[in-house]
Amino acid sequence: MKWPSERALVRLRPRSVLWSPLPLTVVPWSSLALLLVLWLLFPQSLTRLMYLPLLVSTVLLGIPHGALDHLVPTRLGWRWGQRLGAVGLYIAAYALLAALALGLWWLWPRAAFWGFVLLSCLHWGHGDLHYLETVQGRRRWLGGWSAAITLLARGSLPILVPLLAFPEWFGRLASGVGQAFGQAEALTTATGPLLSPPVFSGLGLVVGVILLAYIADILRSSRVPLTELAETTLLLLTFLLVPAPLSIGIYFPLWHAWRHLGRLLHLQPAASGRPVLRLSLDLLPISLVALALLGGLYLWAAPQVHNLETFAALYLALIAALTLPHALLVAAMELKPASP
Repeated sequence: MKWPSERALVRLRPRSVLWSPLPLTVVPWSSLALLLVLWLLFPQSLTRLMYLPLLVSTVLLGIPHGALDHLVPTRLGWRWGQRLGAVGLYIAAYALLAALALGLWWLWPRAAFWGFVLLSCLHWGHGDLHYLETVQGRRRWLGGWSAAITLLARGSLPILVPLLAFPEWFGRLASGVGQAFGQAEALTTATGPLLSPPVFSGLGLVVGVILLAYIADILRSSRVPLTELAETTLLLLTFLLVPAPLSIGIYFPLWHAWRHLGRLLHLQPAASGRPVLRLSLDLLPISLVALALLGGLYLWAAPQVHNLETFAALYLALIAALTLPHALLVAAMELKPASP
């Protein structure tokens, strides 16, 4: 049996509750807006909870949002996804790629760090681009250029903007991963700026130009420009004002992962009477495997993990390793058509 393609599911079954535009907008918007307000009113109280949202994402939406990757090729109707042997090779390649990415943190932590920053920027931007085009009906006024500008802008907001606003935290993150993996040379990032002044200024200029180009494109490409501008403003203010561990810790599960799970809900079998429950059960096995990997990684690195910040850095290293094959799969979901 072959599952219908993602587009076919849109036609065959009415949109589920989670896939309707309202929850996909309200939950991300309200979570960041509430965070922004609470930070402005009670910064000292939230400082004590700086890493809590990020750590909660291990079980709430964050890790689970990629836990259906082993079933996606089959449910998209790709021909090779219907063959058990091919699927087995795909899963093995997926695991190998994640293991190689994790090993990169041990061998070349700085390269792994900057690779993670770039990959997260592209992957999160791609997730928002898909949402804007499929849910809000965004057009491409400049063709591929509109898509590229949108992807880069929406990826820069949760990654490069906090990097520019809170460079010291990113420096501690790089240092923390290096410490957890026993790479003493990585600790040198904590003694000086992560980016030299010219690079910092140049990156700020590039991000500014991208955002200005994106705003101009919104006015021509968006079907709901005021909504998209408001969303962009909310993202910009949050990542400029709220410290990076807290803002990213909320954005990752309640914005990026939430919207991707809405997309995955669309891939549930049309005959499923309870798609949300079915999706939750489908996500559980791989989520538990990922948590076991995190536990094993912690036991291995325990002598070097001395505080919550270092553990959070270790967790982000695992997320980085899993993001590489996950991001490639999500990109392939756009490029490879499903078989008829």
